Amino acid sequence: MTPALLVVALLVAGLVLLAIEVLVIPGIGLVGLLGGAAVLGAVAVAWATLGAAHGLLALGAGVCATGLLFWALPRTGAGRRMVLLETQRSGRGPDARLAALVGKEGRALTPLRPAGTVEIEDRAVDVVTDGLYVEAGTPVRVASVEGNRVVVEPREP
Repeated sequence: MTPALLVVALLVAGLVLLAIEVLVIPGIGLVGLLGGAAVLGAVAVAWATLGAAHGLLALGAGVCATGLLFWALPRTGAGRRMVLLETQRSGRGPDARLAALVGKEGRALTPLRPAGTVEIEDRAVDVVTDGLYVEAGTPVRVASVEGNRVVVEPREP
């Protein structure tokens, strides 16, 4: 195999391994490391056998191909499933709706030990108690809301 063909083969193999790491088995890292090593190997072979100009050309091709992959990937169907494109604006989070529940009364749908579900105004809400066990069906009152944490206490019937 000629050095130029070896460089191209290593570069293509490295990019394929990097794509497999990103698309097929993300998170393991070994395939990505092998892909990165293959790309660096292509640069090293090009540098050693073909000279510095070809080494720089191989490095540039590897960088451009990797950049193209990162640019194009989020625009593919698989990339859109992996990349979160939505943003959450302040004030639109669940705590704004939950803060209005303070003082409201409801009924425990599940046992609260200390977490469970309560029905308040025909709406199921995940809640916690201050360590108390509350049986299902017990009337409760929302004592406080701390971020997304709704704290209830049993209400006297």
